[in-house]
Amino acid sequence: MLERARYGDDEGWQMLVQVYGPIVYRWIRRCGAQSADAADVMQETFLAVAKALPRFNLDQTGATFRGWLWTIARNKLRDRQRADQRSPIVLDGETLQWAERESSDPPSELADDVQSIQNRMLQVLRQSTDPKTWQMFWRTAVEGCDPATVAADLNVSRWTVYKARARVLQRLRKELEDFHR
Repeated sequence: MLERARYGDDEGWQMLVQVYGPIVYRWIRRCGAQSADAADVMQETFLAVAKALPRFNLDQTGATFRGWLWTIARNKLRDRQRADQRSPIVLDGETLQWAERESSDPPSELADDVQSIQNRMLQVLRQSTDPKTWQMFWRTAVEGCDPATVAADLNVSRWTVYKARARVLQRLRKELEDFHR
C-alpha cells in the first residue's frame, strides 16, 4: 500500500487514506481539537504526506510509518494552533501535553491503531474482492467453518475454497506489512 501510494497509484493512495485517515483524525481529536478543526488538520496532514512520502524510508533504524505519520500530524496541529491565536485548539493541560510531546508515539494505544487498521483494511479488501471469493474467505478464516462445508454450500471444490482464502489472506498480509515494520 505504501509503495503503491509512493509511486502515485490512485488505488494505493485511496487505500492509505481510507485506512489511516480515521486514525489521524482520532489522534487530533485526542489532542483536544474540535471535529471541524480535526478534519482540517487531517486533510493538511495527508497533503504533507503526499509530498513527503517519496522520501520516507522504512529501512531507517527505528522508522515506522505510524510514528512518521504522527510527527506530521503533530506538526500540522501546531501550525494550526499558531495560525489561530484567537482560539487555540489545545484546551487543557492534559491535551497540551499530547500536542507538545516530542515523542514519536501518537496519542493512542498501538493495539487500538492495529485493530482499527486491520478492520479498515478488511473493509477495503471486501469492496475490491469478488463476493463469492470474499464469502469463502470470511466463512473459513473468520467464522471457522470447515472448507468442505463451505465448498458444498457454494457448489465449488474444496480446493477453490482454499485458494480463495489464501488469496485474500495473502493480499491482507501484503497490505499490512508496512504497518508492522
